[in-house]
Order: sequence, then C-alpha cells, then structure tokens
Amino acid sequence: MGQGQSSKAHKATPEEHSLKLAEKFVHACFSGVELYSFKDNFRSLADSNKDSHGGFLYWNEDTLIRFLSIPDCLDVGPVIFQSVSYMGAFPFPSLAPAILDFGALVKAVAMYTGRYKKVLKRHSDPIKLLFRSLAVHDRREEISTSSLNTSGGEAEESPSPGFEYYEDDDDDDLSLAALDALDAVEVFGQAERSNINHARIPLENLRNLVAFLLVVAAVGPNQPIAVFADRFATPEALRGLRETAECVVRAFKCRDERGILFKDFRVTVKKSMPYLFDGLAPLFEHFLFSKKVDMSKTIEPLKEIMDLEPVLISPGKILDMDLLNQISFFIKGERLWRRLRLLYAGSEAGFSMGSFETRVLKWAAPTILLVSGTRIPRHPESQHQRTFTDTLPPRGHPSSGEPGDRVVYGVYLNTPWRVSHRDCFGDTKSFIFQLAPTHSVFAASTAATEYTYFNRDDGIGFGSPVQKLKSHQRSPYLNLGPVSLTFDPSLEFGVFQHVGRGGTYHMCETRDEEWQDLFEIEEIEVWGCGGDDEAEAQKKAWAWEEREALLRRHITLGKDVEADRALLEMAGLIGQNRSGGSV
Repeated sequence: MGQGQSSKAHKATPEEHSLKLAEKFVHACFSGVELYSFKDNFRSLADSNKDSHGGFLYWNEDTLIRFLSIPDCLDVGPVIFQSVSYMGAFPFPSLAPAILDFGALVKAVAMYTGRYKKVLKRHSDPIKLLFRSLAVHDRREEISTSSLNTSGGEAEESPSPGFEYYEDDDDDDLSLAALDALDAVEVFGQAERSNINHARIPLENLRNLVAFLLVVAAVGPNQPIAVFADRFATPEALRGLRETAECVVRAFKCRDERGILFKDFRVTVKKSMPYLFDGLAPLFEHFLFSKKVDMSKTIEPLKEIMDLEPVLISPGKILDMDLLNQISFFIKGERLWRRLRLLYAGSEAGFSMGSFETRVLKWAAPTILLVSGTRIPRHPESQHQRTFTDTLPPRGHPSSGEPGDRVVYGVYLNTPWRVSHRDCFGDTKSFIFQLAPTHSVFAASTAATEYTYFNRDDGIGFGSPVQKLKSHQRSPYLNLGPVSLTFDPSLEFGVFQHVGRGGTYHMCETRDEEWQDLFEIEEIEVWGCGGDDEAEAQKKAWAWEEREALLRRHITLGKDVEADRALLEMAGLIGQNRSGGSV
C-alpha cells in the first residue's frame, strides 16, 4: 500500500515550474548588489493585493511605465506592459498575461537584458518570444482552424480564406531550453505549445514601438530616457521621429490591415534590422540600480562621458539622431555612438570628385556614405535631367515611388577608399541600404566582387563594374549591376536599381518587386567610423603624400614648413583642404 502511494509522485504545475525558473534566474543572472537594488526598487513601488493567504506584492501598468520613464506622447506604454506581462509568464503561454510580482519581473528583466543565457543551455534566438509578447491572437481564426481540424476531410484545407498558414519549422527552442533547465521537457508536449498562426502585431502598435525603439537605441546603463527628450519634446521633433519610424515599419510586409504575421516579422528583423531590440537591454537594467546603493565608483566615469559628449558629435544635413538610431538597427550601436566623424558633405565642400577625394581617401577605417535626393521621371522634361537619363540602358524599370518624392540611400564600406580605374575594391562586409521611404538592407554576396569603384572620370558606383567612360571601348550606356547604387562624375544625379540576382549585392529578402530609382542629388555625406586617432592618421597620411609630391617636383621646404605649405597652396602647387579629419 505504501508503495502504491509513493508511486504517485507529485506532478508540478506550470505555476510551480514558473516560480522555480524565476529562482534560477535570481541566483544565476544577478550579482548581490544588483539583486538588492532590484528588490528595493520593486518593494518601494509595489501595490499589495491582500487576501486570505496574506496577499502579495505586484506592479501595475502605471507603475511600470513611470519607473521606466516612458513618455506618454509615444503611446507605447500599453505595448510595453503587454510584452512584459507575457515575458513574466515565460515559458508558459497559458499563464500569460502574468501578474507582475517579483518573480515575473525577474524573468522579464533576464529576458530583455540577455542574462537568461546564464541559465538556458541552448542560446537560441528570442525572436519568436518577442513576437508573441507583442502579438494579439485572433480567436475567430483559431476557432475556425479548430473546427476544420475536427471535421474529417477538410482538415488539410486553409484555416480561413486569404490567411496563409505558417508551419513553425524551428519549434520553441527558447521555451524548450527553459523547460530542459527545469527537467520538465514533457510539459512542452502538453498544453504549452503556443500557436502563432493566428497571431499578429497590430500595425499601430508596431508604429509606436518602433518610434520608442528609435528613442532608446542609444540609452546607456542607468541613463534616463529624459536625456533624449529633445527627440520628442516638440511637435516638429515628434513628427520627424514618427516619419522615420514609418520608414522602418514599411519594411515589414503587412498582408492586410490586421497586422504583421510572424513569418514576415522574423525575416524582416533578421535580415534588415537584427539589432532592433538592443535598446531594451540597458533600459531594463534600470531595475538593477537603486538610489540606496552607492554605484558612483562604477557609474561616474561612464556618466561623465555621456554628459559631456553627445551620441552624435555633430549632426549633418542628412544624418540626425533619428537616422543614426535607425542605422543602429543593422550596425551595432557601439560602432556608431560617439564614433562618427563627418569627412565630407557636398553642400559644404562642393559636389566634385576632387573635393570628395581629398576628404575621404586615406581614412583607414570603415565609412558610411549617405545620399539624399528627389526622384526624377524616366523621361524628364528638363534637358539637364535628360542628359543623365540618356546614359541609362533603354530598357527601363518601374520606380519605387512618385517623382518628387525624397529618397535616402546609403552604403557601409568596410575597407578604405581608393582610386580605382581598372578594378573595384571592397569586401563582403560592405552593404547598401535604404533609409527612406522604406527601410531595406542589401547585403554583399560572393557571386561577384564589384563592391565599389571610384575615379574622377566615372564617378562612384557600388555593385557595378568600373565604367571606363574615357575608354574607346566603352558602352554607350552605363553598365549597372542587378542591385547597385551609382553616381555620375558630377555628383548631380544617382540611380539605384533592384532588378535581379547574381550580382555583388543581394536583393532585399523582404521586398520581391523590381525597381529603379533615378534621383537628383541634394546632399552627399561620408562619415568616418572612428575618432581622433583615425583623423590624425589621415592628416599625417595626406601630409606625407604632399611632401613626397613636392620632393618629386624638386621643391625644397624651408624651416617654417607650415608657412611654406600655405604659400604653395596659394600657388596651386599642392592640394587644398586635405586634412579631412575636421568636422
């Protein structure tokens, strides 16, 4: 009889497993000081729900939003609260939305900050969990699918008209890793497999979330969002922020007004904005700092840097904080914050290849080129514009928008610039991107090596072979790559085309259409990724080359080199403005 009773071992409930996982996170993910701060912050703001068992402490939505200092004007508070409430139930969707007690918040903070990796052996991609935390389930479609699956012969049909059924091909790796850590993998085969086929992120929620992520992208540890209040404090600033967010949202394929499906969300985030959610990590680390704990020894040095030096040292006409943070969605922020130096701006230095060359060449680090312009029609009325369009192959492709619309394209070039008359330069870490009106990234392939060409005769091109316009063997038209960005030698016009595969740059995986944008250039900026050391190295490289040029001309400098150099510049014997590193 005793054996019969002992064989009936207690079967833990999802609530018990959830609590056990929170305890694992508590012990493995936070230091003693961090845990003390976390508990202090929680208790000082928590509400109490008193019942017959003594009650418990929890946070409501208003408390969470006030603690994180999320601005009301961004309308993102409910979206963040929904996401946190889902994370608090991890890995049991049946428990969502979770009451935000201490255990639920521990799990949410561990997930957003990436500290969960200290407990979960399988470091799988959290993209599915993030989607679920933001999505809304369509119960009507779920009921429709259930009825089809129980109606015999119709089980293989589509769940509902116009709805694409998505087969989940990678399971819930993160949830499985959590259950594995709890020795409870068998639970996954029961009721805890969350169906995402009927879930969508509402479009308006996504707009508000992206605007918020654009604001917090550069937030540092224990740094309040208020530091970036100028980004949304005025109607004009808020409008600019939302316009940038709309460009990002257009990257997600919205099949209907109901919102974004997981299939489209996953491919867009992975291919075009892999660092979209990085700003949430330092934001949720606010839980780990308490006013009662003296963190000055570790925080003050970082605080001084953040107070004295802005994230973008000197904005340009194209690059402002909104676009910089948009770029940080696909280039790690640590390579951008306080590390961009304006090398060339056409509106200041002049739209000429010579001016471009003397400011950009010899920068021995990666660069980011940005170009903004206005679309022109394939057959313009202006003779000046027709002179450019006549150089394009006769077979035209549709534009991605209307003439007169503003476009912003860019290139990340991983290698230093050089003059190239015969062959191209660059490597597979370079890529083309579009910031407006639709966010897109065009990664480099290995099918060809025509990454970049640059010379005064042909202009600048990415993804196309050197044009050799001065050669008698030249084609009557520009030779444009399938995915390419090209500027004419006068830097007046540009063309971006996205018309096929097999070239140096891949087609955007989130956009199936083919297009060719012709545009009149308004501004070109080249930003050096680096700092004072790179600027000084560039200055010295130009000084050395100028000295060598003088020696070749048999000119001897006197003792006052700077004075002699100024005279030679006035005489036109050596190049002007070749420092390139100053802003």
